[in-house]
Amino acid sequence: MNSAVERPLLELERVRVELLLKRGPLAVVEDVSLAIGTGEAVGLVGESGSGKSMTARAVMRLLPGRSRVGGEIRFDGASVATMSKSALRSYRGGDVAMIYQDLRVTINPLRTIGDFLCEAPRARGISRRDAAARASQLLREVGIADGERRLLQYPHQLSGGLLQRVMIAAALMEAPRLILADEPTTALDVTTQEEVMAILDEQRRERGMALMLITHDLDLASAVTDRIVVMYAGVVVEVAPSRALHEIASHPYTVGLLAARPGSRRRRLSVIPGRPAAAYEAGPGCAFAARCPWAQERCRETRPELRPLDNHLVACHRAEELRGRIVYEQAEATP
Repeated sequence: MNSAVERPLLELERVRVELLLKRGPLAVVEDVSLAIGTGEAVGLVGESGSGKSMTARAVMRLLPGRSRVGGEIRFDGASVATMSKSALRSYRGGDVAMIYQDLRVTINPLRTIGDFLCEAPRARGISRRDAAARASQLLREVGIADGERRLLQYPHQLSGGLLQRVMIAAALMEAPRLILADEPTTALDVTTQEEVMAILDEQRRERGMALMLITHDLDLASAVTDRIVVMYAGVVVEVAPSRALHEIASHPYTVGLLAARPGSRRRRLSVIPGRPAAAYEAGPGCAFAARCPWAQERCRETRPELRPLDNHLVACHRAEELRGRIVYEQAEATP
């Protein structure tokens, strides 16, 4: 997948996730392969419904009960699917931590911030006093100066920005080797978003942790990650170093996302024609073919494999000939 990652901490190989409904299996992730090395930050980017969050939940083995996972997920060489109950507890409680998108749902409103932060270490036999001291110290490290007082407060007494800092502290409590951050700045204003991401990035670097950042914001991902994985309809369509992806994208979908950014240098924002597709809606060919103005018959009939193109991996039949020539302001033009 990526020659720069010799011994992946986390490795996903052709992962597929299906929800088992009464009318039959419904694919929400079709084909995801990626690797994250120790201390590496990788962004998982795509529109809503592309399968980003489901991929993260598959990594944590936190999918709905009526679901099925295909392919292979390995953490430090061990298969996540075959972990025993004790190994899974260690994996979730120590090796990997997740920052969820919906803060108010994640934190029990009837319990204090101290209860929330100290629950995991207390379950491991750490004394209440030592757990509270560590929680207070972590709160200071993530920018909450009066940690002792905050431990006694309830979630509704904290702003969204402070709650997000609490979530980062919670993720750090057990010194994980990998953090999965699922849209960690949702519903925060731009200034608070920058502060929260700066804190998360600083803490990650200081501790040498790996990060999988799930977001729809390419600019945010490029600011704090080493590589970006672009997903569409449950499939990985492009992987590249963050800076290289912005300089010259290789997949038409990635180009469309870059052109649609509010910070784009274009005088008028471009729009990708059509609507986003889910994995179960994709046909036998390229999942993006229905929206791509450069799609040909082979694109609709045969799904392209993820393959190397310079320092990118790209799943597009026409990547070489289209690279650098795609302009989404001409989306209605005939190729």
